[in-house]
Amino acid sequence: MNARLNALATVLDVVVLVGLGLGLFFAPLTLVWAFDDGFATDLLLSWAIAVDGWMLGHGVPLTFTLDPLLAQSLSLGDTNSNFVVDVALLGVGLLTLLWGYRIGRRSGTRIYPVSTWFLAVGTLVALSFAMVFFLPAHMVSMELMDALVRPALFLAAGLALATWVGSRAPGGQVLEGVLPEGLLAVLRTGVKAGGASLVGLVGVAALSVAGLVLVSFGTMITLYESLQPGVWGIIVLSMAQLALLPTAIVWSVMWMVGPGFALGTGALVSPLGSTLQAVPALPILGIIPANPPVGAIMVIAIPLAVSFIAGVAATAMLLGEKPGSLWRSVQSTEIHQQPLLRIVAASALAGGLGAFGGFLLAAMTSGAAGPGRFQNVGADPAQIALWWGVEIFVGVLLGLVSGALGRRSQMAAR
Repeated sequence: MNARLNALATVLDVVVLVGLGLGLFFAPLTLVWAFDDGFATDLLLSWAIAVDGWMLGHGVPLTFTLDPLLAQSLSLGDTNSNFVVDVALLGVGLLTLLWGYRIGRRSGTRIYPVSTWFLAVGTLVALSFAMVFFLPAHMVSMELMDALVRPALFLAAGLALATWVGSRAPGGQVLEGVLPEGLLAVLRTGVKAGGASLVGLVGVAALSVAGLVLVSFGTMITLYESLQPGVWGIIVLSMAQLALLPTAIVWSVMWMVGPGFALGTGALVSPLGSTLQAVPALPILGIIPANPPVGAIMVIAIPLAVSFIAGVAATAMLLGEKPGSLWRSVQSTEIHQQPLLRIVAASALAGGLGAFGGFLLAAMTSGAAGPGRFQNVGADPAQIALWWGVEIFVGVLLGLVSGALGRRSQMAAR
């Protein structure tokens, strides 16, 4: 692939990405405009809502300025007629991140990395600027800089993951030629064990949310009926909840980690105890139990178990197939090459990566989701980083030690 063809493919990739993201909102809204509204309302308003949803999916804060009459009809009062919503609908952001990873894994990107990065991020920034600049006037506004930077960060994160993660990743090949073998093994083990701990717990949370949807299906249907959205309204509401689903999965992760999450000021959902108040009549929120089940505190063992498994699986990467003793004679082995110290270093790196990942996930899914007490929704990023970082460190440490002792026992038995 030559440079011009790679540049064209990159630009088209980003255009398709934006089209898909906007289409998730605009297509069902167009159906409502056509069949429910009978073409009577302004289609540009549906377009504006689609742009707002796409931006919110990347964590762009939206400022709502309600008409005084509308605010009074909603019993919000004058003080709550202006409010901010910045809890990300991570389904859209996840699509952008995965699309960036896809672009980064192309053969053309490996040949022309700088131009591909520049064109991909630059095209998305240009499209974001066009969306904001030509956005029809309505009750929602956003900061231009947030609208330009935040979506681009998701795309850049996907490109960065493609550079460092996966077989034959260019970043890993560069490190192989620079770092000594021992340090490289610690780095790889810490990153892979920490990443596996993060991804593994998110997977467990996704399965848990799927199970809760099945168990709470009747409650969700009741909430749908209470809203009386109509057929096309159900389609729009369902698409919005699909965009919100990854955010709900992250909230489930925060619950498993321990601190839990808030659904408004004074409404905490945690395995240590829940204090639910009135929550929005959003069907997906029907999966949240009013009270935590008996023994819910034991759920904190899940992150430890996932990290333990990741540590056991990464033992050979760090210590080889024949790990030997955890502490060897200082006459024959230098202090920095002692297996036990390498295990502690790799575990600390995994814990640090877990704390950073937990902080990012909590920060993107916390903030304001509406007026009044809903200005405080989500988890505390600092608490999540501390809890999850410690849990991953302990789990990976125990897993690596257990894996090393187990392999040593197997070798002795032979």
